[in-house]
Amino acid sequence: MDQHILTLSGESKFTITIDPTVWIFDNRKLDVDQHFNDQSEQDKPEEPEFGPRRWQTNQIRTKKEALIEGSYGMVLKPFIENAEPTDQAKTLVAIRRNGEEYSAPIDVAKEWIAVFSENGQVIKTSGPLHIYYGDGSNRENPITDVVGLRLDA
Repeated sequence: MDQHILTLSGESKFTITIDPTVWIFDNRKLDVDQHFNDQSEQDKPEEPEFGPRRWQTNQIRTKKEALIEGSYGMVLKPFIENAEPTDQAKTLVAIRRNGEEYSAPIDVAKEWIAVFSENGQVIKTSGPLHIYYGDGSNRENPITDVVGLRLDA
C-alpha cells in the first residue's frame, strides 16, 4: 500500500481507506493556523473603538498562495461516522509508525484534526498524518507519524 494511504478499521461496519494527498481538493479542509487562531481570539477582549479594524488591513491572499503556504487538516468526525462504529466501539486509536498508540473516547476523537499539509507541503518525514486535539492543546507537540486509525471496544 502507498505510504500515504491509511485505514480506519476495527469495531465498525466499514473499513475506510484514507488518502490524505487528495484532501487538498476537499472543501471540508481547514486552515489549521487560522482555525486555532480564531479559537484563541474568542478569548481576547473586543477591539477598542479607534484605529483600523482587523478586516481593514491589506492581508489579502489568493487561494493559490494559501495552498502553497498553508497548513491544512481535516476533522475526523465525518470519517468516523462513515465507518459506522459498532455499539461496542468506545475509543479511537491513532497508530504511529513505531507501533505506539494513542487513544481517546470516540466523542473526543471526532474533534481531532488530521493534519496532512504543513507550510504548503505534504507531510513526508513524520507523516502521513499529524493528529491535533480539537482544542489545540497539543499544537506544539502533535501526535506524529500516524499510519493508521482503529476503533476499539
